[in-house]
Amino acid sequence: MSLRRKIRIIHTSDTHLGDDWDPASARRALSAVVDGVHVLESDALLIAGDVFDNARVSDAVLEFFVSEIARAAVPTVILPGNHDLYDAGSLYLRSPFAGRPSNLHIITGTRGQTLSFPELTLDVWGRAMDSHTPAFRPLSGIPVHRNGHWLVAMAHGHFHYPDDTEERSSPIRPHEIAQAGCDYIALGHWERFEDVSQGEVTAFYSGSPMGAAGERGRVAVNVVDFDADRADLVNVAQVKRSLL
Repeated sequence: MSLRRKIRIIHTSDTHLGDDWDPASARRALSAVVDGVHVLESDALLIAGDVFDNARVSDAVLEFFVSEIARAAVPTVILPGNHDLYDAGSLYLRSPFAGRPSNLHIITGTRGQTLSFPELTLDVWGRAMDSHTPAFRPLSGIPVHRNGHWLVAMAHGHFHYPDDTEERSSPIRPHEIAQAGCDYIALGHWERFEDVSQGEVTAFYSGSPMGAAGERGRVAVNVVDFDADRADLVNVAQVKRSLL
């Protein structure tokens, strides 16, 4: 019998807090995501990049985010993306994050970093983005060895379909997913829900909670269930909830 626990993760990305277009909606969407963590009885929350829209957002926006994550209560892992790079001027180095709650975890390793949550039998790996260029490979460095836990990778970048001809920044190739050797890859950068699973590796974009420009009245998240006693092990469903 597997030692891995049955767990549920909420996966989202591209919340773009502090954007100039509709900052109030972005804040409401994040609050709805946190509400969903409780309603959907999730064990953890993953936000796969572009949590914030730019490095110039105010401390008030950062403080709002930190307080909402404290309200989530469950382990929450965020991965810096191309709008919120982890570089020398990163907003994650500013004072609102100095006293962040114990459940908030930031992947800061620009060559890859694994965070372990033994109580969930879960390891989360990611590579913090320090430059959004074709040279940055979001999935480079995934651990080869497993310790019996669920292994989830977080990656922020552009998936290249086989017929894509344009070289994009932060590329993710099909073979990189197929060879990742993890149970789930939580992707960010695209603002739409998309299944890009390859071989035996399950990989999904969650999209922005509010989708690409359209449905402003509700939010959507990926609900990822891990169950070692089931034949399919990992099940992913997009769940939409009203903002109201």
